[in-house]
Amino acid sequence: MIKAVAIDIDGTLTDEKRQLDLGAVAKARELEAHGIPVILATGNILCITESASFFIGTTGPLIAENGGIVTYPRTGEVKYSGDIEKVNEAFNALRGKLTVERVMRSELRKTEIALSRTVPVEEIKKVLRGFDVSVVDTKYAIHIKDTRVNKGVALKEAGRMMGIDIKEIAAIGDSENDREMLEAAGYAISVFEEGLKDVSDYITRARFGEGCVEAIEHLIKEKKLY
Repeated sequence: MIKAVAIDIDGTLTDEKRQLDLGAVAKARELEAHGIPVILATGNILCITESASFFIGTTGPLIAENGGIVTYPRTGEVKYSGDIEKVNEAFNALRGKLTVERVMRSELRKTEIALSRTVPVEEIKKVLRGFDVSVVDTKYAIHIKDTRVNKGVALKEAGRMMGIDIKEIAAIGDSENDREMLEAAGYAISVFEEGLKDVSDYITRARFGEGCVEAIEHLIKEKKLY
């Protein structure tokens, strides 16, 4: 039985211009209206995640910085994960080899470093091969994080905060940073991304917010949510 739905933001709840898709927002609110909390799961910083939650109207836990931060506004519980010193060490080595730029508001990040996509991700991975960090391209930024941090581990923590098992949570995402979350969830939907086929129960035909609408409608029908 699905008791909550985790949804990525960028590329899933948004359109091709990275603006919230109002159809997808309406579907998320529909889930909430039927007593199914929505968990936002993003690579973005916590304050943006909190703002998105407020304006969309979600009540589930929030996963920020690709799983580095999990918080449940209803109870005030917050958990930070990963070793930022390991990440900083890798970043310092990286910028000695490549010309990389941090994304805006990087000073607000607590558990990872996010870079603008000005250098191919494979070049960054090559330089950092000997470091105990993960490098993931979300299509919007390239993130350097502790190898123990991902949205799948964070989703399990979100379930614990809510008092439900991770297999009672469905997940919807569109990028490689959603892989672990989709793999861990009780039911997984990839928004258009064939590269996530191996960890998804369903792949939408539509992209971006329209794909999210399709995903939620499919989930409602497949799992008979209401």
